[in-house]
Amino acid sequence: MISEEINKARIALKSPSEAENLGGWAEALGFALFPSKSNTSPWSTYFGPMATSVDAEGNSHYHPDIGGTPAEVLDHWAMRATSLKHPVLRARYADLAWDLAYAIGRRRRDLIAARTAIDNYLESASERFRSERYHQYDAVDRALDLAIQIKDEGRIDAARVAYMTLHRQDMQQGGNLWWRAVDRLLDEKKANLTEDEQEELIRDLEALVNQSSDPSATKFDPYVTENAARRLIKVYSRGHRSADVRRLHEAVAKAYERFADAHPPMLAAALLQTSMDAYERAGLTEDSKRVRVEMQRQIGESKSDMKPITSEILIQNDDLEKFLTGVIDEDLGSTFAKLAIEFLPKRKILEADVKETAKEAPLMAHISQKIMSDDRVAAIIGSVKDDLFGRLFQQAKFSFSFSHIWLLAAFQRLAERHDVLPEHFVGWANRHGIFEDMGLLLQGVRAWFEGDYVKAVHVLVPQIEGGVRSIAGQLGKPVTKAHPKIKGASVAINMGDILYSDEIVKKLGDDVAFYLLALYADPRGLNLRNQLAHGQLRLTSINDHTARLLIHTLLVLGLWKEFAESFAQTQAQSVEEKL
Repeated sequence: MISEEINKARIALKSPSEAENLGGWAEALGFALFPSKSNTSPWSTYFGPMATSVDAEGNSHYHPDIGGTPAEVLDHWAMRATSLKHPVLRARYADLAWDLAYAIGRRRRDLIAARTAIDNYLESASERFRSERYHQYDAVDRALDLAIQIKDEGRIDAARVAYMTLHRQDMQQGGNLWWRAVDRLLDEKKANLTEDEQEELIRDLEALVNQSSDPSATKFDPYVTENAARRLIKVYSRGHRSADVRRLHEAVAKAYERFADAHPPMLAAALLQTSMDAYERAGLTEDSKRVRVEMQRQIGESKSDMKPITSEILIQNDDLEKFLTGVIDEDLGSTFAKLAIEFLPKRKILEADVKETAKEAPLMAHISQKIMSDDRVAAIIGSVKDDLFGRLFQQAKFSFSFSHIWLLAAFQRLAERHDVLPEHFVGWANRHGIFEDMGLLLQGVRAWFEGDYVKAVHVLVPQIEGGVRSIAGQLGKPVTKAHPKIKGASVAINMGDILYSDEIVKKLGDDVAFYLLALYADPRGLNLRNQLAHGQLRLTSINDHTARLLIHTLLVLGLWKEFAESFAQTQAQSVEEKL
């Protein structure tokens, strides 16, 4: 990096004068700062630190930091902007002097510095001075920003013309940065885009859609079709051109459908999802249904492409024994309570684990994931940044899986320490009277005792849903809703209705509500209730651990009021602290 080389030269100076030291620091700082349009600079400037670290006390440290930088550095940059000849360097120094005038020297910005920066950014936006096209666009983009900032109409026009020049070159050469001018100029009202220029950009987008959506053409690329169409749809939607909007959605749908033909089932299924959605937006319902059928077929065939991923986790006997000693008490009721609490995933801990995993595997944290069912995409989980809640389900599934050996050992020790019967579990689950009839509940627990896990799961899951519904009733929520087809009739609310209710979550608590949602009622989690209700729970998914998770739920239900009261107290304490 330039700043590193400058620092090496600065350090190599023998007995430098104060002026040399200051000049060396000004040069190193000027090239260590990182330009960014995302407004992430802690100083509210265009140039910011390359990195930020946080110490154990929570204090932020910037690298580099402009704190303590003498104002004379600004004078040094201004001098360099006028004394040098290379436009890239002149633009950099002038922009530094303009951008950081107040942050470093508490000075008013000098318009001459901004004008110098603009003019040199524009002069440098060619292969002669910036070999990479995206760097040329960056220079023009910054010039336009500065021109708009100082309200210089002449320089705004010059920057816009430079943008259009780069765009025309890209279109002629088949470059992949055609979107830069489109995104900036069509969306920037202050760029003074002329009607002719707007029409040119629209024509170019239409040309891209036509070229990239033709499977017989060498430039066939559904991703380009989609990206160009999306920008056109935005323009046409503003102009209420609904026919053109539908035409473009159809073009995207056909491009992805044709593209899927040439790919293996797993990728084809994902491509067809985009095609199906685009047909739906185009109002072509029958085509959407047709593609859905094909997508379901491809998903079914993709099963053979999937390979299991396993990992080994070693647990020391001493650690296991220490854990069991802590949760298995002499008192059965106390043991039930400890087991309920210990194996209840805590939402804050799940969030912390997700964020920590994102640090360790940043690439995976940015990639969205699709959860495949037998013949469909059951759910989509976005990136950690965009879909933290969705990632919690993924982490909860890992928690449920990881708890296998610990929960097994805990129940084995429970049986050794206490002479437990099915009636003990059923009685505990109904501590707060959420089951009017405990007959089926007892049958389900007895089936678990006898190792009949298929019966246990099929009996207990509906009973647990009924218990959750009863809790909703005790919390004052209606437990029925209007029948979707029969006027005047009602049906019982389901677990999803209950657990997606903000009102219920606020009363029941984040931990219990999310636990039940992840285990029973959300496709991003284990989704046991929905899988069972719709006949999609496979025999291979019903095992001893699945049944133990249900028994643990009964222990949680027996404490639901205590969990709710604890959550309410925590929330009240949080409010008091804020006040």
